[in-house]
Formats: sequence, C-alpha cells, structure tokens
Amino acid sequence: MKLYKKASPPAVTTIRLPGSKSISHRALIASDLCGMPIENIQGLSDCNDTQYLLRALHNQQQETHDFGDGATPLHFFMALAAAKNKSCILTGSERLMQRPHGDLIELLGQCGTIIKQTPQGIIIEKGILSFQTITADTSKSSQHISAMMLVAPLIPGQKEILLTGKPTSFPYIKLTADILKLFGVQTTVSEQKIIVEEGVFKAPTVLNIEPDWSSAAFFYSFVACQQGTSILFKGLKLQSFQGDSAIASFYKDLGVSTEQTAEGALISRNGQVNTHPVFNLRHHPDCAPALLAACAYLRIEAVFSGLENLTAKESDRLQVMKDNLQAAGISIVGDNGTYRLIYDNPAYTTELHIQTHNDHRIAMAMAVFGLKYSVIIDNENCVNKSFPCFWQQWGHWFHTDH
Repeated sequence: MKLYKKASPPAVTTIRLPGSKSISHRALIASDLCGMPIENIQGLSDCNDTQYLLRALHNQQQETHDFGDGATPLHFFMALAAAKNKSCILTGSERLMQRPHGDLIELLGQCGTIIKQTPQGIIIEKGILSFQTITADTSKSSQHISAMMLVAPLIPGQKEILLTGKPTSFPYIKLTADILKLFGVQTTVSEQKIIVEEGVFKAPTVLNIEPDWSSAAFFYSFVACQQGTSILFKGLKLQSFQGDSAIASFYKDLGVSTEQTAEGALISRNGQVNTHPVFNLRHHPDCAPALLAACAYLRIEAVFSGLENLTAKESDRLQVMKDNLQAAGISIVGDNGTYRLIYDNPAYTTELHIQTHNDHRIAMAMAVFGLKYSVIIDNENCVNKSFPCFWQQWGHWFHTDH
C-alpha cells in the first residue's frame, strides 16, 4: 500500500479509537468465570487478538486452539484452561510459537500443572492442583502474572504471588487488579507481592470498555508532526485504568497538549517542543514505536531507556525500527540500555519502503512519515491485530493506493 499526504487536511478531526484490547481480554476471562453474557460488555475491542480469545472461549470443548499471533489471548486462555483442568493444545503462528512462554509455564508448574511446549504447540496435560504462594519474575513481562491473577479466584483461599526482579509493564498488573475489583474480587498489589483475596466473581450489570490509549499514540505523533491540527478522541478519558494514558505526558515533550472535554480528549500542537527529551518506557513498551517515529520525524535528540523487551514482541521491534529509520537517514544507537537517535544525512528519496515484519505497531508508527515521503507499507493488513479501522481513520489526512 502506498501512503501520501492530502493537500488540504482538516484542521480538527474526530477519531473513534477501538476498545482497549487490554481491558477487553481481562474482562472476557472474568466474564467467562462468572457466566456474564458477552452482550453485557459494551465497546469490546474488534481486533484479531480479541477474536482469537472469543473463539477459544466459545469452543472450550475443542482439543486444539489456534491463537494466530496473539500472545495475550494465548497466555490468558492457557491459565484459564489449567485452572479448569482442561487438557488441550494451544498453538499459533510461527512467530507466536517463537515468543517466550516459559514464565507462565513455570508459574503453572508451581501450581502442579503438567504442561509442556513442543513444536506442535503448548500441551496442557493436567490442570492446577493447588495455588497458595507462587514466585514470579517480573523483569521480562507482566502477562504471566496477570494470567494467574485472573484465574486465582477459582482456587479456594487467599493467594500470594511473590515478585522478583525489576518490574516491567507494572501498570498492566494494576489494570488486572482494577478489572478484578469490578468483578467483586479484592487484591492488594505492590512491586514485591500481590495478594488475591478469597472470593467469587460477581458479574457487573454492564461493563463499558474504555477506548484504547495505546492506539491513540499514532495520532499523537501526527499532531506532533503537523502544524495546525487538532484531534478529538471520542470518549477517551485522561483518568483511565490504562497505564498507557501516560502517552499524554510523553507527547507533552513533543509539543502536544491534551485537554479533557465532555466529549473526550482533545489534543493540539502547541509548538513547545523539548529538543532533548528523555523517555523511560520500561512500563510502557507499546508506546515505543510511535514515540521513536515521531522523535525521528521531528529530528530531535531524544534519549530512550526501557526498550530491552521490544525484541520479544510481534517482531524484534527495536531492530525493525532501526532498519526502517535507517532508510530515512536516522540511526538508533545504544549503550548500557540507553538509546539515542542520531541524524545522518537526510535520505535523498521521495519514497520510503517500510518493512513491517507483520507487526501492527511498526506499520502504524511509521505511517507518520507519509507527511514527508510517499510511504510504501509492505503489509498494511497487519494493523488488524489491534486496530482494524486504522487506515480508514488515517484517511482523514492521507491518500492510500493499493
């Protein structure tokens, strides 16, 4: 797909973001465990990852479940199946099977689960026997911890998860605790220990899913890079369960102001750019591609840390961003966990070919370069993983040729 700027883009645009993928997945597991009808969840994400989880929940009697490239639905369903003592095989794309699953397999093993990973997939032979106190490493991810928190109420008694290592993506653990609270389960969360109190799930009458903050990042990048543009995110709130609402703070350094209105969050470019911003994304790794791309487009001397776990995402995001930005004459250089953007001679080209490696966030992050080049996206449909209507929304400002 070729992407290039329209001559007269609108000054103010209303964008409807998809429902939060992170909230949707947690709500779906909790709703399954208390018998809450799916119809009572309003604003559910319509992305591919959510469809994989919905299909698995609807067909729990099947022996094999395919999760495509969806790590979160696979991990949450793995814990659910083990808690329900369901023998099954979990599989997916080649990339998904390459991604790390050992932390959750090890946690389930601490609970007596017989589970193993083979070339055919992850095989659950026997479910959870007991769950009182387990120890989890937080240095690489938080998904395995959230998965165990979600199913903990199925096991009698108070459960403890002792945390070791330097926490990563900790806001997602807090999000899981918030969703459990909505379903009547009390938790206590710190960076050293999580306690899930004994209790049973109680279905709320209706659950409204917030718009997805991580999807807003790409539009923040557009406003940061385009003068005279404002965007209203319909229904988006600064006071949010989602840790990635920190995006508003990050992009303040790039000259984007955020105002809460009755209709949603309104963002505008104010031109007050910090030319030497420092971003620690240890707890917000999904924000990295958009921020890297925006800083690179603006050619500001940004410094990033907390990027180590980008290698284990849908692609090796750090390397893929390096490769794509190099084509625009921009380098990412790193030393001891700190990365800087270095600007070489500008690329003398009118076209920029983006290799997504089937990674939705790479495609959406690099789309902002359509303000400067004709951008060729090698696989535009990869955005369906999180934001199926992204190109339609992006079309307010850009032409697309297929």
